[in-house]
Amino acid sequence: MDLLGSPSNSLLGFTSNPGYVTSSPGGVGRNIAENLIRLNQPCWLMAPLGDDANGWFLQEHCRRIGIETQAVAVLPKQTTSTYLSIVDEAGEMQVAIADMSLIDGFGEAQLKPHLNHLSAAGLVAMDTNLSAECLRYLCGAIADKPLFVDTVSVAKAVRIKPHLQQIHSLKPNLAEAQAIAGTSFGSTPSDAQLISLADWFAQQGVRHLYLSLGARGVLYSGPQQQFVMAMGDHTQAPKVINSNGAGDAMMAALCAGWMQGLDAEARVAYGLACAQITMSSQTTINPQLSPELVQRMLKECPCQMTPLY
Repeated sequence: MDLLGSPSNSLLGFTSNPGYVTSSPGGVGRNIAENLIRLNQPCWLMAPLGDDANGWFLQEHCRRIGIETQAVAVLPKQTTSTYLSIVDEAGEMQVAIADMSLIDGFGEAQLKPHLNHLSAAGLVAMDTNLSAECLRYLCGAIADKPLFVDTVSVAKAVRIKPHLQQIHSLKPNLAEAQAIAGTSFGSTPSDAQLISLADWFAQQGVRHLYLSLGARGVLYSGPQQQFVMAMGDHTQAPKVINSNGAGDAMMAALCAGWMQGLDAEARVAYGLACAQITMSSQTTINPQLSPELVQRMLKECPCQMTPLY
């Protein structure tokens, strides 16, 4: 579950802030799955839930919106993972606490009975909340599948480093990418440094890199091109209310774009538009997200691409 605290005015440190606290279904993998459903892409969710009220609520919510949950594992005597975040008055996350200990008990024993579904999938999306052991099992058991990986956080991103050769598409932010690569270019690297970082991932075997650069957009690096793309006219974009969930929406859009056969430029634009739409919602998932809304966003705010050389 996601818990979100939003201040009524400017966020002040070291004191209580008047504001609003909301709860909504969450979890990176589950968020990606729900966004995929809203983009008309069928999907199965394989994830652990606690044997508690939140767990049963999440499972019922997933079923209701169309996510296949036959492979969801309910772990006895465990509590469902919770993500607590505080955003500022601009909707930007300032601090968060992730209680994800439940996922440490999720791995080969729960996944092996469903290998037939994994093997039949058009692609498999996963995130580095999964334990190192679970990632190792998946990267070995379904190495022939396109593996899309969201690196989640600096602390957990390095879990995927031993398996980069198996990764089809990787979506880190700048800090996560530098943690994996062992570089220290800071928060405003030059184009030459970005190219160097992207080339390092390609040398490790990553086929498609989608590197989030915050307000600057996304750096894409693939077999035939490298570019940075950002949303166009921000005056036409919806107001940012909550930045949580934007990365999950982008990951879902990249998966959906690949399944639809979109080229790299179209996939990145699709991802940026989904992220922008998501940030206009108070909840982690924008319930209004749809392929039609994405196309309208791209028409009203066309993305701008800058090649990297």
